[in-house]
Amino acid sequence: MLVKLACRNIRHSVRDYTIYFLTLLFGVAVFYAFNSVGSQQILFDIESQADADMFKQTQGFLSMFSALIAGVLGFLILYSNGFLIRRRKREFGTYMLLGMPAGQVSCVMLIETVLVGLLSLVVGLVLGFLLSQAMSFFTAALFGATISNYQFVFSPLAVQMTVLCFVGIYVVVALFNTFTVNRQKLIDLLHANAKNQKVTVRNPWVCLVVFVVSLGILAYAYEELIASGMVMLDDPQFIRATICMLVGTFLFFWSLAGFVIAVLTRARGVYLCGLVPFTVRQIASRVNTAFLSLWIVCILLFFSVTVFSVGMGLVQVLTGNIEAANPYSATLIGQVYADSAVSSVYDQSTAIDQRAKAMQAEAPERYEQGMAYDWDMATVLRANAPELWAQTIAASAQLDTYDAVGVTYGSLFDHIDPAIAAHMSELSDHIAESNIVVVKLSQVNAVRALTGQSALDLGAGECLIANNMEITKEVAADIAANQLSIDVMGRPLTYRNEVVDTQFQNNALLATALVTVVPDAVVDELIAAGAIPLQCWLDVMYADNGNTEVANDEALNQIVAASQPSDLPGFDRGFAGRNAAYASLLWPVTSIYTAHEMTTQSGGLKMLITYLAIYIGFIFLIATAAILAVQQLSQTTDSLPRYRMLSRIGCSQRALNRSLLVQVLVYFLLPLSVALCHTACAVGVISEKLFTVMGVPVAGPIALAAVLVLVVYGGYLLATYLTSRSAVNASLKAS
Repeated sequence: MLVKLACRNIRHSVRDYTIYFLTLLFGVAVFYAFNSVGSQQILFDIESQADADMFKQTQGFLSMFSALIAGVLGFLILYSNGFLIRRRKREFGTYMLLGMPAGQVSCVMLIETVLVGLLSLVVGLVLGFLLSQAMSFFTAALFGATISNYQFVFSPLAVQMTVLCFVGIYVVVALFNTFTVNRQKLIDLLHANAKNQKVTVRNPWVCLVVFVVSLGILAYAYEELIASGMVMLDDPQFIRATICMLVGTFLFFWSLAGFVIAVLTRARGVYLCGLVPFTVRQIASRVNTAFLSLWIVCILLFFSVTVFSVGMGLVQVLTGNIEAANPYSATLIGQVYADSAVSSVYDQSTAIDQRAKAMQAEAPERYEQGMAYDWDMATVLRANAPELWAQTIAASAQLDTYDAVGVTYGSLFDHIDPAIAAHMSELSDHIAESNIVVVKLSQVNAVRALTGQSALDLGAGECLIANNMEITKEVAADIAANQLSIDVMGRPLTYRNEVVDTQFQNNALLATALVTVVPDAVVDELIAAGAIPLQCWLDVMYADNGNTEVANDEALNQIVAASQPSDLPGFDRGFAGRNAAYASLLWPVTSIYTAHEMTTQSGGLKMLITYLAIYIGFIFLIATAAILAVQQLSQTTDSLPRYRMLSRIGCSQRALNRSLLVQVLVYFLLPLSVALCHTACAVGVISEKLFTVMGVPVAGPIALAAVLVLVVYGGYLLATYLTSRSAVNASLKAS
């Protein structure tokens, strides 16, 4: 009997359950789809542990965030369920008036919750399963791979997590429903629809003052945010901007309704027109009573859209040029020497032999070996594993970087566009005082030959600037265009009006930055004066030996291990903690970056950031849209007597529907508009400091965010209007 009654109630309350069911459905589908990412690896050719770890790490992060997502969905479902309880209080009172005990009424609600929950869980899992299949192709697109042997991927672990999560949520909802019904008095249930919510009327002049103050606070927040550059999250300016943004937004929504009513009521030509008074009062009533939730919704929308936009932009920054950044099969890096006092990237030595003396004192074994082999990495490695080297390596070229002591980047910045020079100083505090980095022309040509680039030449007294890093692109172009002059070891050199675009080593990014290509004789004189390299880069191309990239990478590790086994004693170590088959030394090999390894890491990073941005952005959009939908449906339900009254005095159904549409649009678009203003400021700052500097267009991420908002937020807006209109029209027909 109770089951039959529960089924009848669900059937008769389909309209009321629309938003609730959609929220459950989307929640289950998205939860399953993103927690099944780890199972997609069976569709791809997993060649190494690094490839498998890529999926494992992504799944781990998504599972970690799923705990937060579960909490958000739980709150959202409970919040939506509260609307259903409030909507049906009179119905429950009628049951009790007819003699049904409160326990049985609670049991009916429990059965309804279980039935709707089971239906949403089953349908959501089916939808999530289909969504996860689509995500498999999306994952393949992220890696630029193809799925040769497609098969349906089912994740029992994702199903288990989804079922456990939502069963837990449904249990909480059922307990909440039982508690709510049991604690209500019969008289309160029967007269629930007759009670009007008390509306607070605020002084319009106070609202006007607070409204102006809120705009001032928000303007100050934007100014501080722009000034901070959002570089460091613990920056006092960024903290002040965040606090002011929160306070300003809160005061904005608190004062908005009273301020708008005060303005509109004085513009009688606009206010006293059609159903404008009714529409305005309806909106103002909701904003006055729900300003706190509007504030929360606005902040969540800001967070959602910003995370999605910035996440998509970061994907392009970190992985957009991965193939161009890794033109060689592998790059072996010899750090040579570095300590806390002398930077290994931008050297600030005051004497040519300063680094050599420091290394000779602190790492004599590595220093003696480097000097004995003339810092030639390939000679050392080939000598200790000749057969494996011949089988694995087809060609190699080494590039050694040196610092031109006494010739600083600041001496160049003094003669370029001051705005560009100031921008470089903002990016690095010490670059102006650092010695410029120089390399031999012959070594550059050898490296260029590996990838088929033509050889460079230098005339008497000429040098070239090499650069492909976006952040220093304007500086390099200005140095070349102005044909600046430098003096290295008593040799005057003038930069040719040409920028060399060559990636000197495998890297996560295009990383050749303001390197000066000089005649070999210049570097030879530096060496004769006691200079040692800043770094040694050995670029290698694998032989066409029939092995996979993973097999060749492993062979390269073995070649290095033959020269520097992992248990090699000594204190002159490079970067400690590297999990490799070889010892991480200062020289000959500190670290290895293979094209396969970098591409795999890039793909994993792209997948992780993309999925996290979509996952978080999508769920928070659902949460905000559902909260607004429930509130708007609640107001529509409470206002049904008003709509019937307007209909009786002659208002057309079309006019009432138009008024309802305006209410829904304003209620949804108001927090979205404020959130988009906040997002525009934040994304604008990040774009200027990161995306534009790295040459990444911000239009793409913004367009993707707009599509996400349009689909999710717009879908809830449309569903809310159609459901509200259906309720109003049904009420008018019943009267």
